[in-house]
Amino acid sequence: MGNALKAIWENPEGFSVSDKGDNSFQFFFNKEVDVLRIERGSPWLFKDYELHVKRWKKNQNCNEEIISNCSVWVQFWGLPESFKTLEVGRKLEEKLGTVLEVGKFQMRDRETRIVKNKINIDVARKVRDQLIVAGPNKKEVEVALRYERLENFCTYCAKLGHEVKNCQDLLKDTKSDMVKEDDIGKFVKASQVGTQIYSEGERTFNNSTQNQNKATQRKKKSVLNCLLEEFAGMSMQEGKQSLKPQDTGNRAAPELPQSANSRT
Repeated sequence: MGNALKAIWENPEGFSVSDKGDNSFQFFFNKEVDVLRIERGSPWLFKDYELHVKRWKKNQNCNEEIISNCSVWVQFWGLPESFKTLEVGRKLEEKLGTVLEVGKFQMRDRETRIVKNKINIDVARKVRDQLIVAGPNKKEVEVALRYERLENFCTYCAKLGHEVKNCQDLLKDTKSDMVKEDDIGKFVKASQVGTQIYSEGERTFNNSTQNQNKATQRKKKSVLNCLLEEFAGMSMQEGKQSLKPQDTGNRAAPELPQSANSRT
């Protein structure tokens, strides 16, 4: 495993692996830049399994920290052009999980660009395939959701962490002769990842909790105030969301917090 990951991760200096049992592993690196790069690239595909990488915390409980949630990139398809902004993307994603990053990406087909978010999602929750939002003139718009690197996924119960053949819900329904149609289809798997693009004065904002440099924190305080003012102009309704497009830029310097752990 170590040699394979070393090749996938482009030979990070001082890389080593410690098996913690129950499909949990602790990775070691010499350089902080490698930790940031590999953590940010999570989830990784390794031998047809998803490898979720998180920074290792002292005295953390692996089962609670990793099994219950994981990070995944979600694409929004079908947003009106004026709604393809970072703040709108962030507002939408709050319905799905904890927002980690927001960005705009150039895609190959259909639309020239989309909004894409990285979220921390609860694996016990069902994966959604769409959101209904109130677009221009309050007209309802269906926004399709596509998930990147979604391998270990069940279409029957629409949950992460297992495939249909291992679905306990399907087993129970089969025994009681109450098998239903699949909750969701494999179409929710993204077919492309795109290339990140930036407008003038616009950068992705990273909501990670690892902000350790005090000087950087002082600089970010004014940025946070600006973002809060911008978000104040957006409204949300339960069941559907009413969003107002913004014409302002967003600035934030992503700062992630030397070992990392993973769960397959």
